[in-house]
Amino acid sequence: MPTRRGVIAGIAAAGVARGARAQDPVFPARPVRLLVGIPAGGAPDVIARLLADRLGALWGQPVVVDNRPAASGNPAAGAVAAAAPDGHTLLFAHASLLLLNEALMRNVPFNGERDFAPVSLLATTPFIVACQPGAPYATLDELKAWARGRPAGVTFATLSATGLPRFVGERVKAALGIPMVNVPYVSMAGAVQDVAAGRVDLLIDGTPVITPQIRGGFLKGLALTSTERDPVIPGVPAAAETIPGFTSRGWFGLLGPAGMPEGVVRRVAEDARRVLSQPEMRERLRRDFGADVVAGTPGEFAASLSADRAVYRRLVAEVGATLD
Repeated sequence: MPTRRGVIAGIAAAGVARGARAQDPVFPARPVRLLVGIPAGGAPDVIARLLADRLGALWGQPVVVDNRPAASGNPAAGAVAAAAPDGHTLLFAHASLLLLNEALMRNVPFNGERDFAPVSLLATTPFIVACQPGAPYATLDELKAWARGRPAGVTFATLSATGLPRFVGERVKAALGIPMVNVPYVSMAGAVQDVAAGRVDLLIDGTPVITPQIRGGFLKGLALTSTERDPVIPGVPAAAETIPGFTSRGWFGLLGPAGMPEGVVRRVAEDARRVLSQPEMRERLRRDFGADVVAGTPGEFAASLSADRAVYRRLVAEVGATLD
């Protein structure tokens, strides 16, 4: 017959067991896959590998980068959306993947609002609006005045008609209230050559691409799409100096499948922030990729993702762009 002490011990043990079951699962319990929708060697891939190496060392489990670059990264996002929501499959996403693909394509294997748990916005990169060095304007205000005499519109080059820089151009166009016509290119070298020669008025792309051209004297920077100037190119005004509050950025972020336990989401976000806050990581991302570490909370990332998605869906609809 069980003693009173035995009954009490049994109740206590059951309570501990229930508490253990109620807690979040052990994480990580095995290797973690980090899916990247970009080919190996590109900037997002390099940043993902830097993050993976340091998270793996912190967690005591390998974090394996899995590149799935086909179809604009959709297979990578689709695989994460369909994965078990335990944190062992994560998505290293760039802005275009989650802001543009659903708006540009009919058959996308994920729903960006429903299928993911935003973990952390990791780093952001502004864009640069540039022109030939001898152009008769040096700021967006001067471009706006010059454009009044150009009824055919100001031309702006981008690497494609459906990439993020093209829609940054559409945002600049709307903010300045001037006619602007996109000229898509298949190579950045061709775009730089034509803008430097004055055959196209403007070039819009990320800082890693255009900053060397500005510092080498091949192009002139009109605006950085951020609220502050960049000390690397201090002569280039921030767009917000002309258009109050104007910002537009590319970004890299970390997401998991919807339904991830909150504790696991917080753990991954906090550890990513811990890793990216290391001075050598901040300096490496800034120097090599023009990226500023932000590493915010899951809630902050969810809010910015929702706001950005609404902006770019509207722009895609307005210009009628499609990848189908």
